[in-house]
Amino acid sequence: MGYALFANRKIFYTNLVFSLQSKLDNIMQQKQSLLNFSANIADGKVTIEEIANDPTNYNNYTNFLLGIDSYIVTADDEGGAATTIGEIGAMATEYNSDEEYLASIAEMLNQSVSEEFAQSFNKKLEAVENQLDMQQKKIESQLSAAQSQLQAVEEAEGQAIEKATPKYNGVG
Repeated sequence: MGYALFANRKIFYTNLVFSLQSKLDNIMQQKQSLLNFSANIADGKVTIEEIANDPTNYNNYTNFLLGIDSYIVTADDEGGAATTIGEIGAMATEYNSDEEYLASIAEMLNQSVSEEFAQSFNKKLEAVENQLDMQQKKIESQLSAAQSQLQAVEEAEGQAIEKATPKYNGVG
C-alpha cells in the first residue's frame, strides 16, 4: 500500500519536473528568438532575408516596421521625428537643391532615424527579456523544489520497498 502511494507521488513529481523543464526550454527559445530579432534590427533596417530566416519573429518585424513608419511621420512633440526630419530637409534644400545631394541627405536621415527607433525598440525588448528572466528564475526555483521532492520520494520509496521485502537467511 505504501509503495503505491510513493509510486503515485513519484509519477506526479516526475511529470512536474518534466513540465517545468519544458517551460524553461520554451523561455530559453523565446530569449534566443528575441536576441536574433534584436541583432537583426540593430542597424535600423530589416531585410526580407532577415524576416525569412527568422519566421518566429514575424510579428515583431511587422510591429517594428509599422512603428518606424509611424515614428517618421509623427511630430517630435508627439514622440516621433517628423519635425526634425522636415527641418533638416528644408535646410538641405536651401543649401543645395541638387537631386543627388537631397537623396543622399534623405538616405542619411532615414538611416539615423531608423537607428534611433531601433534603439528605443530594443529598450522594449529588454523589458520583455527582463520579464522572461524573472519567469525563468521562478521556474528554476520551482524546478529545484520539485527535484528535491522527487529525490525524497524516491528515497522513501526505496526504504518502503526494502522494509516490505522479506529477508531470508539462506537455505539450510
